[in-house]
Amino acid sequence: MALSLLSEMRDMTLELDVVTYSAGISACEKGEQWQQALWLFRKMREASSESNVISYNAGVSACAKSERWKQALSLLSELREVKLKPTVISYNAGISACKGGQWQQALSLLSEMRDVKLEPDVISCGAGISACGQGKKWQLALALLGEMREASVYPNVICCNAGISACGQGQQWQHALSLLGEMWYAKLDPDVVTYNAGISACANCGQWKQALSLLSEMRDVKLEPNFMSYNAGISACRGGQWQLALALLGEMREASVDPNVICCNAGISACGQGEQWQHALSLLGGMWFAKLDPDVVTYNAGISACANSEQWEQWKQALSLLSEMRNVKLEPNVISYNAGISACGQGEQWQTALSLLSEMRDMTLELDVVTCSSGIDACEKGEQWQQALWLLGEMWEARLQLDVISCSAGVSACVKGEQWQRALSLLLEMGEADMEPDAISYSAGISACEKGGQWQPALALLSEMQRAKLEPNSATLLGSARVRRASSGSGRWRC
Repeated sequence: MALSLLSEMRDMTLELDVVTYSAGISACEKGEQWQQALWLFRKMREASSESNVISYNAGVSACAKSERWKQALSLLSELREVKLKPTVISYNAGISACKGGQWQQALSLLSEMRDVKLEPDVISCGAGISACGQGKKWQLALALLGEMREASVYPNVICCNAGISACGQGQQWQHALSLLGEMWYAKLDPDVVTYNAGISACANCGQWKQALSLLSEMRDVKLEPNFMSYNAGISACRGGQWQLALALLGEMREASVDPNVICCNAGISACGQGEQWQHALSLLGGMWFAKLDPDVVTYNAGISACANSEQWEQWKQALSLLSEMRNVKLEPNVISYNAGISACGQGEQWQTALSLLSEMRDMTLELDVVTCSSGIDACEKGEQWQQALWLLGEMWEARLQLDVISCSAGVSACVKGEQWQRALSLLLEMGEADMEPDAISYSAGISACEKGGQWQPALALLSEMQRAKLEPNSATLLGSARVRRASSGSGRWRC
């Protein structure tokens, strides 16, 4: 509408002045039309209309609202170049543009304000705290809150919310809850955003009891939880509290808060981690009924739920979901395939696991440590030691960080293939790579030597295990007892 009026003025040959342009830029700022705002700004300069601080402020704000921090800071810099003095509003708009995580630029602008004798206000500091939070610099966010109090600039609810959110991003749930408590002491009433940030902070750290306690507290202080509150609460239950996750989804419906895709994804994930694949798949099916379109995250959570199941035949369900993704025009990613390969490992389907690995290469998806480790595990369960060692070699060539789990699976594969020399060689390589073999690695190595009738290396590994203060499991103890008896009887080696 504003741009239409400006065009009409030109058609009537009315001269546009700085006030007219500034009003148009301001209208674009309110409508979050940063391109139009900058276009008007350039038109104003071309028409030789003398720009003022107000027009610059509106332009910077328009860019800030559209998360165009580079353009916002460029305008702020231009403001100085044309010898205009930035105001607190100018800096506030610039700092707000940095809320997406450009914490260095935000702090630099706050410092610059003080250099030009402008005192940062609540808005300046709140925007700076948000920038630090998004940049996962929770210590700096808390430091800014402290500086505000020292300067007698008292934080408002928005500043505190930003601080709690920053602590959540930095997985500092104790600090987040401490800030929430301080708000009551400062006679600031926490709002829904406050509680959502607190619940999310607890969820990020797996503190489900505290998260659900905050959800309950919201109702006590007459605040209605929204879908973000429930989503954070359900996410907190992903550590195996699947019953509570399902209860929260039910509670949402009772409160007429329709679960969205994110809430359902969190619920499916909670069921998966609780080894409840039936509930996970039921939730996924219910999404179609509720006219919610499952996304890649949904399917990944469902496939992972099948992979986590102790029932080996669930690999079929996992592959069915992987196929279904393509049918609904969703592109499986590395996580999708990793979960599928893991499910094949559980189901002892090593050929299918390797087929999925090949499919990933065809799709030019980059194999990661999880991919290869899952594949090695599948080969180990299928007693395919050559394939397991081949995958370990692939990891080495791709410069992926070999870990104890993947190497232990490789050793176990050699055990099943009665390849004791290769098992010992792999254990030796682990040591050379500064990887400390764990009890599983040593147990597998001892078992390999026992099967190969190699008593000396077996007893040497047992001694190493004891020096490393690793507790042997029952199978290892039985194996070592057999090794000792055999070595004693053979007369070749005595412990």
